[in-house]
Amino acid sequence: MQNYFQCPKCSSAIEAEHEQLLCSSCGSRFEVKEGISFLLDEDKIGWADRKLRDQFYDGILGKFYHRLMPLLSLPARPFSISKTDWLIFVTTWILLTFSFVSVFQGLFQSGMFSFQFYFGLLVLVFFGVFFIRHPHFFHLLWSAVPAKISLERKKYRYSKTFAEIHREVQDAFRSGKEKIRLLDVSTGTGNSLLRHGWTSLNAEIVGFDLSETMLRQLQESALRLGISVELVIGDATNLPFADDSFDVVTNYGALNGYTNIQRALSEMNRVMKPGGFGVFLDEQLYNKSTWIEKQYFSKVLSSHNLIHHCPSHLLPPNTEEVQVHQIYEFYYLCTFRKK
Repeated sequence: MQNYFQCPKCSSAIEAEHEQLLCSSCGSRFEVKEGISFLLDEDKIGWADRKLRDQFYDGILGKFYHRLMPLLSLPARPFSISKTDWLIFVTTWILLTFSFVSVFQGLFQSGMFSFQFYFGLLVLVFFGVFFIRHPHFFHLLWSAVPAKISLERKKYRYSKTFAEIHREVQDAFRSGKEKIRLLDVSTGTGNSLLRHGWTSLNAEIVGFDLSETMLRQLQESALRLGISVELVIGDATNLPFADDSFDVVTNYGALNGYTNIQRALSEMNRVMKPGGFGVFLDEQLYNKSTWIEKQYFSKVLSSHNLIHHCPSHLLPPNTEEVQVHQIYEFYYLCTFRKK
């Protein structure tokens, strides 16, 4: 893929040189470390993007992303595929209740500090610090069960399923004999990239993200599955790829949180070939939501976002066939084609 790299500082072509990438114009050098190309201009990263990377994805939550992130969407997912996460949720409630009772008894009833008291105090301090740093998990504790009950009282009806929309886009590329090029922007651990049919295409795949912690997890998953994925660290609002480089550009669960959403969409469109497809998904509340569903959506699921709806109106003018689907109660999926 190095033939398609361009300098994130001056937009000139980049060439490989002794395990580095060198810009022939401005002379900037970029590191290639353990299979990941670092094509990033730190000075151009937006404040929201930097904050999420430094405090969220490159922190403890990033290291345990596979285990912690499904908890945030707990009420929205079918119980059949979230039993383990509900068990974690219930266990957390039991642990917090036990700890609170132990501390209360030690302070006001027994008059002496036991092992249970100190254990309970340690647990409460740990969760207190965690909830202060990540308040969306605190709001999940009280909103998950009533939100789940509210959702189960009615079944959401959609015109097309998530899988059907993906199948329509992917089928357009199955008949061709030449390899296509696919870019997954803000790929994270690659969960959506690896699960939703893209790897079944005859494609060169690039996983692109701002966080090394996330890309290392994608690297491990791809290696385990025997899938070839080019890994690049960079800024979604300053993509280090030449114009018209990719047949498909995807983005799952990141767009609504960018500092400059319009710029990110413009970049996705710029690196897409004419006739290519764009696909992006993020949070959006359906129009018949209840009060508790709105609370859960705003305080938990969409708490990191700067906007809370599909920004299709920010797509560049050279796009067509724009379709926005409310695929679940809390998520939209948008597809478009570049003219």
